[in-house]
Amino acid sequence: MVLPMLFAPLLCRIIVIRRGESPLHLTPLPAGTCSYCCPIDLERDIEFLLFTRRNPSCGDKLNISEPFSLRASNFDDRFPTIIFIHGYSESVLEGSASAIRKAYLKRGEYNLIMVNWSKLGGLPWYVTAVRNTRIIGPRVARLVNWLDAQGAVSLSSLHVIGFSLGAEIAGFMGKALAPRKVGRITGLDAAYPLYMYTGREGHLTASDAMFVDVIHTDGGNFGFPNPLGHADFYPNGGRPVQPGCSAGNVISRSFSRLMRAYITCGHNRAWMYYSESVTNPFGFPASRCPKWHPNIRANCVWTPDVLMGIAVSSRVRGKFYLRTNADAPFARNTTGYIWK
Repeated sequence: MVLPMLFAPLLCRIIVIRRGESPLHLTPLPAGTCSYCCPIDLERDIEFLLFTRRNPSCGDKLNISEPFSLRASNFDDRFPTIIFIHGYSESVLEGSASAIRKAYLKRGEYNLIMVNWSKLGGLPWYVTAVRNTRIIGPRVARLVNWLDAQGAVSLSSLHVIGFSLGAEIAGFMGKALAPRKVGRITGLDAAYPLYMYTGREGHLTASDAMFVDVIHTDGGNFGFPNPLGHADFYPNGGRPVQPGCSAGNVISRSFSRLMRAYITCGHNRAWMYYSESVTNPFGFPASRCPKWHPNIRANCVWTPDVLMGIAVSSRVRGKFYLRTNADAPFARNTTGYIWK
């Protein structure tokens, strides 16, 4: 069927449910290419918003069709540039994006570009959102080329971070840029459903950037359980249930918070751990030894070999394990880690 033009403004708008600390974003109809989908307008539906210490809460909109939009913004090429891509049913104002933005701007001077694709990833249309990640990735690649063409940032110094579907978008960005590569992609529990059997061209891989690090917290559920990058980190084993995510920890909360805190709790831990590492870069030491808990049988001794999060070395390769606290602050530093 063809979407009736009379009802399009109503059926294609985002409905935000603001109960709890992480609002849910819903759309009556999905945005995509199906017969009943709302048509996609790339200029309107994918926004690039720049946040800096001079505008920490109200982003400057960057228009890749208008080079003067960069000059008119608060962008400062003296400072590092980070691109962050939020997850399914999120926006740039809450959840993972809000935590990442606040952490980086607390840490120092950054050009923090948030990719807002909430209009293409609203609940309950997960299948359509997955399809749209293949459209959004090349659009982000255009942003990267646009920044490079203006001499604003070199590809080798650019760090792209994505959570869940945002991590997969980062992968499609990398594929669209090939053979050129950004310096680093960080995948925060890269989405697993509908990506698990797509092969190397269908999800985030180590070939998508010069260095790819991945934090796995909900492996086999909402996130990938198997390694995807050059360095893959498995806090608390990398699978559900993450510490603090059991039903007993969240049963007293409201229903909307219960859904966020219990159903996707382990998944969300990825961006929580990473955002905490931004302000505590040495807080998450990890080991090649999988003995992250004293009851695990392993023929090795846990020793702090590398750091997970912002401070990871681009020379690191392999799988790494660590333990976290059940509640924030999650970092345990080196306390309680080394068992003989």
